[in-house]
Amino acid sequence: MDSTTREVPEGGTSPERESCATADTQAPPKGQADFEDAYEAARILSGKWVFAVLLQLAEGPRYHNDLARSAGMPENKPLDRALHRLLHTRMVDRTVHNVGGSAPRVRYRLTPRGYSVLPIIDDLAGWWRATETSDR
Repeated sequence: MDSTTREVPEGGTSPERESCATADTQAPPKGQADFEDAYEAARILSGKWVFAVLLQLAEGPRYHNDLARSAGMPENKPLDRALHRLLHTRMVDRTVHNVGGSAPRVRYRLTPRGYSVLPIIDDLAGWWRATETSDR
């Protein structure tokens, strides 16, 4: 027996095997962890106006009212919810501009993380087009 081989008693487990078994019970299996991560990403992106906001900001920074107009939002509440979700997940950044005595203007822009999701949205749209037409 060489120095890298260890004898394991019959019916027993090696110390390495025991540590693997302990690690397996502490962390979910890879497939389950991937599912949970994908589920969380889908939950964050599933807001009604989230894609519209991301796609508008992909063209460049926008002020709140300009963003509402360009996304075709009739009210501010849905936009505020989408922006809050995107700010919380660090996909969007905001800058407050105080302009004299008037109300401050808030400008939003995509962060690198926000830009990184755009190709995924394109891939998702391409997948939908490909499968939607092939199912008919």
